[in-house]
Order: sequence, then structure tokens, then C-alpha cells
Amino acid sequence: MLTSERLLEQLLESFAERVAQRVLELQREQQPAAAEASPWMNVGSAAEFLDWPKQRLYKLSAEGAIPHYKHDGRLLFNRHELDRWLGGFRQSGDWIEAEKRAMCP
Repeated sequence: MLTSERLLEQLLESFAERVAQRVLELQREQQPAAAEASPWMNVGSAAEFLDWPKQRLYKLSAEGAIPHYKHDGRLLFNRHELDRWLGGFRQSGDWIEAEKRAMCP
């Protein structure tokens, strides 16, 4: 009985590993590679990227306070420009020392 339990355990581990590998493959297929992803975002994508409400983006765009583009009535944002724009708001007394940051500018 002990050997059949061990065999069952090995089969379950093998099955779980194959399922996990397949899930990762499917996720990679659904998400384009970062290098292939367009830097252009609509209001919804930009709001999600910044974790802000859409209304805040509309307001800042109307005030000319955030880098944006209008094309055929659509409001567009460039991911790299938003990153640079936000970098301009860095506080001098940052609580994480520069050399200890996971990502340094």
C-alpha cells in the first residue's frame, strides 16, 4: 500500500508541474512581450498604469498639466513620457536611499 501511495504522490506532483507549465505558456501567449508592447495608451490604460481615476487624467489633460496627445478626438498618452513626467515630482527627502532601491533612475 505504501508504494502505491508514493506512486500516486509522484503522479500528482508530475501532473501539477505540467499544469503549472501550461498555465505559464498560456499567460505568455496572451501578453505581448514588453519590447513589442506599444508605448501608446488610451485614457483607460493610462489610468490603470498610473492607478488613478480616468477623471483625474481628463482634468490634468484639460489643464495641460500632463503630457498627452489628441488624435481624432482620442486622448493618448505615451508610457515613457508619463514615467519622465512623474520623475519630476520626486521628493528630495525620499525615504528609500538611492543605493538600496531595487530600481534606480
